[in-house]
Amino acid sequence: MGTEILSHIVRDNYIIAKIRGEKGKLLERQQLHSLAEFRTQSEILGVLADGPYGMELSELRDGSSPIETERAVRLGFARGVKTLISSSQGSARDFLSEFSRRFDAYDLAAIVVFKAQGKSWEEFVSTRQPLALLKEAELHRLYSMDDLRTIVGIVGDRALVNRVKSFSMEDLAGERASLVRDIITGWGEERFYKYVDDKLGGFDRESCLPIAGGTIDLANLTIILRSKLIGIPNVREHLIPSFWKLDNRAIDQLLVAQDVTQALDLASSHPYYHSILSGARQKYEETKSLSFLEVASRKHSIHISKRIFLGVPYTLGVVLAFLIVKENEARNLAAIVAGVGAGMKPDQIRSLVATPE
Repeated sequence: MGTEILSHIVRDNYIIAKIRGEKGKLLERQQLHSLAEFRTQSEILGVLADGPYGMELSELRDGSSPIETERAVRLGFARGVKTLISSSQGSARDFLSEFSRRFDAYDLAAIVVFKAQGKSWEEFVSTRQPLALLKEAELHRLYSMDDLRTIVGIVGDRALVNRVKSFSMEDLAGERASLVRDIITGWGEERFYKYVDDKLGGFDRESCLPIAGGTIDLANLTIILRSKLIGIPNVREHLIPSFWKLDNRAIDQLLVAQDVTQALDLASSHPYYHSILSGARQKYEETKSLSFLEVASRKHSIHISKRIFLGVPYTLGVVLAFLIVKENEARNLAAIVAGVGAGMKPDQIRSLVATPE
């Protein structure tokens, strides 16, 4: 333990110190909830102008769309991560690169969904992930293709192609498109989980696994529930073959559940996930949507991150915890901007925001 921490202090002291400083700039729960009260985007931009996202937001023109504002927020988050990467070395640099690599899967999933919805390249490119490693020219080439397996095969591996082989672009509509999106983004999270599980050791692995593993478990739960919602057979072939606390026995129980509500009851009774999934059935019955699971997954990761901040300060877990909290902040701001732009009520906007209780 002593040698491991000492090596981190010597190698990663700068980025740990930088993270410590950036933590103090994170928006608190009440600040985010207050932003949901504003009725115009201009009011929100005025509050955020002097913060970490000010550089990107200052480049927006008067009357910029919510999509342009959301992208500016994502660019602010990406700039912070890239600063950490340029300041790091050795295993910390590799770790940050693997974290960023997740976003390729999110761009790939967005391509599939946007094409399924008949949207143009211009509509997609305004939403692309600034941290993704894929270049715009590569994304444009993918967007010009019409075969799902070809698109997925260029970015993904054989395992991902096999998970989506029973789908085609022609039959992707509504929940089917959402299911393919979940499968692709789950694959991206799986790659990061495997890196943590296989490549890290000691306190680095121990502190990062609860976040990476919990994300995998809740991704599989979402795939199972959405498959039941639309009557997809052979659900197991679409699942991530890795797990954290939802082991094979728990997965089997979820798979044989009669419907979404019974599966939610089973999931909410799981000892590890009970606290974040309690009331899940009621939320689904009220909304007839699974969108609350994405917020629940983010809340779970934030809760774990807060616990990591209280532990040993010199581990990659602290770096991951900060990245998770910062990424969640950017997503929360994007949701608030979109909600205000759509004229949603404050309570509706807050339901889209993942903040620790």
